[in-house]
Amino acid sequence: MTPMISRLALGLLAALAFALLALPQPAHAAFPCPGGPAPGQVQVGVSGGSHGVAAVPMCENTGGGGDDGGGGGVYYIYGSIAWHPDADDVWMVGNYDAPYAAEREALAACNSAMGGGCSSIGEWHNSSMAIIRDRNGVLWNAWTGNGGAARKRTLAECSAKQHVPCQVLATFSSGKRRHAPNLATARKLYAVGAWVEGTEGFDSRLYIASGQRDARAAERLALDACTKATKQRCAILAFVGNGTIQTYRLGASDQSATVEANAKRAAQAAQANCKKRKQPCTLQRAYDSRTPGEFVHDFMATAPK
Repeated sequence: MTPMISRLALGLLAALAFALLALPQPAHAAFPCPGGPAPGQVQVGVSGGSHGVAAVPMCENTGGGGDDGGGGGVYYIYGSIAWHPDADDVWMVGNYDAPYAAEREALAACNSAMGGGCSSIGEWHNSSMAIIRDRNGVLWNAWTGNGGAARKRTLAECSAKQHVPCQVLATFSSGKRRHAPNLATARKLYAVGAWVEGTEGFDSRLYIASGQRDARAAERLALDACTKATKQRCAILAFVGNGTIQTYRLGASDQSATVEANAKRAAQAAQANCKKRKQPCTLQRAYDSRTPGEFVHDFMATAPK
């Protein structure tokens, strides 16, 4: 996915349309696990997996474990996390001294809350798991065992795709008993912005559908509004779940928008892109995905006094 999009990079827009469905790519130490993580393994990402193409889970072996002081045996404490693409938090269950139970319980809790559609990252033991959010609202998981190499790698891979570093939302020890989201705030509301694809008929406007529980519905509304108003072929520019679309201008007339978890981070991302491009930055309106409505943003409108 592309962290920032402008008129000079329209060929990259298609990659943003379903950005929230993309998961982190595997590191070099990971291996395919088509059936999901087995005992002693944890899912660290997926291989492939784009719109309409099946993804293959990638796993790593979970190391760790310490002497239990009882004659040289190893005592394991297991934890597991389940998540859902429409939630920006996770369900975690842990502090089990045998495998499988934590995974079953976390997955059941997630499916019960979300009405199905949850998946598990597998189990880990005697260590912690970090949950990371990217600019579109996609959650990544990163195991902290073996000195935290996977966490560092995953955070670097996530951050390389955007202008401000990805956020570490939480780190869960396998000994933590339970964590569940507050669905009043964790269930995602989506915003999508579409504009004319190419230069012919371009009207310097961004058509935004916001506050939608269904990501595809938000996309359809934005594209339909753009097409109806311009009679041109339109494309997705911005896509975010539980976040902000920040509109801005670079220099006198170059127009763009970026997305982030909140207005402050979105403004920082826009300013970082302007600095990289060595152009003055004019921040315009920020649109919160949790505010329902359909909006038309005019990039060339005079800012209110």
